[in-house]
Amino acid sequence: MPKNGSLTSGAKGAAAPRKGAPRTPRSIGRPVGKGRIGKELLIEKTAELLRTLPPEKLSLSVAARHAQVHLTLFKYYFQDRTRLLIDVARMLSKEIGDRVAASENKEATAPERLAIRIDTMVDFFMVNPFYHRLMVEIMENESDPLATELINLWLSKTLDIYGSLIDAGVAEGSLRPVDPYFTFLAIMGLCEKFRHASKLLGHGQFLPDETPEAAAARYKRFVLDMIVQGVGPSPSRAP
Repeated sequence: MPKNGSLTSGAKGAAAPRKGAPRTPRSIGRPVGKGRIGKELLIEKTAELLRTLPPEKLSLSVAARHAQVHLTLFKYYFQDRTRLLIDVARMLSKEIGDRVAASENKEATAPERLAIRIDTMVDFFMVNPFYHRLMVEIMENESDPLATELINLWLSKTLDIYGSLIDAGVAEGSLRPVDPYFTFLAIMGLCEKFRHASKLLGHGQFLPDETPEAAAARYKRFVLDMIVQGVGPSPSRAP
């Protein structure tokens, strides 16, 4: 045996494996030779893919091809498709939450806070049009505790925010005591559909020489006006 304690393939006396001997199964580990590719980068690459691919069409194999890595790397970090979707949804939820928080103003009125959310959501959905379909996809997997935890946390935090916003609006006289859940659904639907629905109309419905960004800004103002008119204080009725 060599002094360094290793055996080369040509070393005299090297024992060949017995023919037919059972092999010890190797557990899935992090594949070697992948450079600096880590879990966070794979999540970002999958989120990038989901900007054009509906989540129901995503598989670990499709995600691996898009990220240009071996499938075993995705299996190592995420085990299955649901865990990958959960991690992507968690990252996107934090992203939109951080965007809103960066624009928040404690002195803002309730309608101004609604405007911040509408502005942020339209911009976010222009880039991530399948975000809520991703949430629905996760929600349908009730057997996974991580999926249930994410959805419950997301819904509870969202409804708490809208509930406190409406309460503040009622206190200052700028909003009526409307259902926070329905308010969120209405705003979410209006903001989410702009990118998809605007394709049905085509650029002919935009103003002359209007860019998609300018059209989105005009749409934000329209949605805010419609929402505030809908949930704002009722006008006094004439006797």
